[in-house]
Amino acid sequence: MLKSRYRLVAVFIVCLLILSACSGGNSGNGNDSDEDQIELRMAWWGSQVRHEKTLQVIELFEDKYPHITIKPEYTGDGYFEKLGTTIAGGNAPDIFQLGNNYPDYVNRGAVLDLTPYVGEQIKLDDFDQNTIDSGKMNGKLYAVNLGSNASAYFYNKTLLEENDIPLPPESWTWEEFADYHKQALEKLGDGYYGFADQSGYWAYFNYFARQNGQAMYVEGEGMKFDEQLVHDWLSMWKNFRDEGLIPDAETSATFTGGVDNSLLVEGKMIGEVTWTNQFVGYSDAMEDELGMTLLPQDGPIPGLWIQPSQFMSGNANTDYPEEVAAFINFMVMDPEATAILGNERGIPGSAAAREALKEKAGPVELQIYNYFEKAQE
Repeated sequence: MLKSRYRLVAVFIVCLLILSACSGGNSGNGNDSDEDQIELRMAWWGSQVRHEKTLQVIELFEDKYPHITIKPEYTGDGYFEKLGTTIAGGNAPDIFQLGNNYPDYVNRGAVLDLTPYVGEQIKLDDFDQNTIDSGKMNGKLYAVNLGSNASAYFYNKTLLEENDIPLPPESWTWEEFADYHKQALEKLGDGYYGFADQSGYWAYFNYFARQNGQAMYVEGEGMKFDEQLVHDWLSMWKNFRDEGLIPDAETSATFTGGVDNSLLVEGKMIGEVTWTNQFVGYSDAMEDELGMTLLPQDGPIPGLWIQPSQFMSGNANTDYPEEVAAFINFMVMDPEATAILGNERGIPGSAAAREALKEKAGPVELQIYNYFEKAQE
């Protein structure tokens, strides 16, 4: 009887061990256990096109890493105000998009130092070194460049061709710029404008300053332009206004610019100046075909510069720094992700991504690459 009981106990123990092994095998997966599930919050700003593309990349990442969920926090206007509030409240997203103002957030202790994750979660082997360095402070990587930009003059090619107006030249002076739009408006008639009132647009003013041997701002030195330059800039725009080349103040206040609120998109204006990464978004928002050309320039000093468009950074206080670093790397290095994002945030830093995008580029995207090459000359 005793031996039978021992046999039953032994069988029972063996069964328990088998069940335990089976259970352990399932939990070892890491994807089926609730405690192994990770949720990251991610914030960015931009147009609806950017919003949709970013959501596609998030979905792709979640498919490849099913134990990680990313909660999107997209903002149109007021992005930095909201981000500042969440940082101050200790509730900032794990991942957030920044511009060239990222050093301000590093100085506030809000940005994750990504340096420990380079070579592991972050692998930027085929990035241009200058592009990598654009996200560094004091030798540490705090921000990964999502793309580079240059300013360009976008114009409504269809509107011009349908009215037998020659397309803008590849280069022109400020006087030629004004004369071109005067003649174009004579043919277009009432209800149209030459170009947007961008007298208060910092990048445009900086371009004007640079071609006059000055600069809006120099790191460590502050503002580097004089009163005469400001006078010349504002006087030029007053002349544009007096000649009817730009919208009146009320119209400019209504149509503030950008793909979602532009007279260019509405088909009522010949052109406006913005960044090259916006070309696809503007084109997608319009039925008319767009073209782009260089900004006006007087004299031999080039005003154009290549600028990082946006960066992706992590929260210094995130509970999941490795996963944050992995997602940032995914955005800029995964072939499927970079194909989805395209040039919307600028020309990619990855050489492989650039080549792949250029090979598959349609007429719209190809204009960006061709223009970018001109801007770098």
